[in-house]
Amino acid sequence: MASRHAQVVGRLTRGVLAAGLLALLMLALAPAAPAARSGRVAPESHWSPWAPGKVADAVLRDAWVQHWLYDAQPSGTLALTVTDVAPEATLVATDASGATVWSVETGDAWAATGTLPAAFIAIFPDPDPNVLRSGELRAYNADGTIRFEKAFENEFVHPMCDTPARLVWAEVSAQRVTRVYVRQGATTRSVALPYRSPEAGFVNPAASSADGSRLAVGVYMRNPSKWRTMIYWLRVSRAGVPSIVSHRVTDWPYLALSPDGSHAAVMSSRNAPDASRNLWIEFGKFTGRLLPGGGDNAGEIGVAKWRIFEQGSYSYESDDAAWGTSEVSVVDWSMQYMYQRAWVWDDAAGSIWFRHDPGIFMLAGVDNTGALTVINVDTYALATVPGTYADAVPLADGRLTTLTREGVLDIIPNPVAGP
Repeated sequence: MASRHAQVVGRLTRGVLAAGLLALLMLALAPAAPAARSGRVAPESHWSPWAPGKVADAVLRDAWVQHWLYDAQPSGTLALTVTDVAPEATLVATDASGATVWSVETGDAWAATGTLPAAFIAIFPDPDPNVLRSGELRAYNADGTIRFEKAFENEFVHPMCDTPARLVWAEVSAQRVTRVYVRQGATTRSVALPYRSPEAGFVNPAASSADGSRLAVGVYMRNPSKWRTMIYWLRVSRAGVPSIVSHRVTDWPYLALSPDGSHAAVMSSRNAPDASRNLWIEFGKFTGRLLPGGGDNAGEIGVAKWRIFEQGSYSYESDDAAWGTSEVSVVDWSMQYMYQRAWVWDDAAGSIWFRHDPGIFMLAGVDNTGALTVINVDTYALATVPGTYADAVPLADGRLTTLTREGVLDIIPNPVAGP
């Protein structure tokens, strides 16, 4: 049962735990993809007051339960509950008041969020992420109604972008064909990626600009000794027609596109003998500037307008000693440091992993004990929030959505507000 839970958690919480999971993935050379978060549309800043202490509907008291925030915005949240009883996971979308708008029970799910509670999700009843499966692809409106739905059989399906005008997703068939789809209005168009992996697997990585006009999709090339991915850059026309711009074999397990799609922060594999450093590159290209933050230990990268976020960690353990470090940094697009901080732990299990707001002005990190730390990137102010948390996400208006280990959603004022 423990291994089954690890598979469920590993797939469903990719957007939340990308750093730690990607570090493990690079060690294992196993293909996986982060949960798509690049389709978010920035919500308006005015919204209804949060209902303090609202318990998520998915909480089960007499079972093994863990909770995460898949995404949080001023307009609502998409929260995840994983349990040891069937169905093993539940996605709950709430509005700004904390009230549930829609929910789905699933064994596994991948999502791209629009203006929450709108979201575009692939639902897999089977929790085993290592096989192609059947399931449903759904696009939820903010009121909980479904605006698009299709069933799929024996495939891997990855939602990439959700906007009112456009849905973008990728599918890998049992015949090892990777195809990118764009649905605009009532018309769906697609393009097949020429490279076929020896075995059907997951798209890795997969990223989209905010409007879905620029995409990056990787096809993992199975190799026993080093990480290799065929990366495709794609452009989507105003009419919704996708086309391939360029492609090349890389050692990239992860990348993040800027909101406008003009640039990407690229993470290289640390296992490849000829691995490159993390890069800052223009859309469609494969070379660029070295990213200074995070270095060879980066486990997650995020991009906003004019800012780049990196975090990572490394640890040491022997019969006589054990220690670990965690590092977070923010640089601007000219590669100048805006913020950098490191934590040192007196055991190898210590860690802290951060979420950032859409502009990368604030960071919120929960460590392995459940302690919540909030950082103002511009003022360097740092505060520890009382309580024990499972997750926390800074919002575009400066406040924070928090989720306790018991599944209680709340919103708190900015504890490190600027002058």
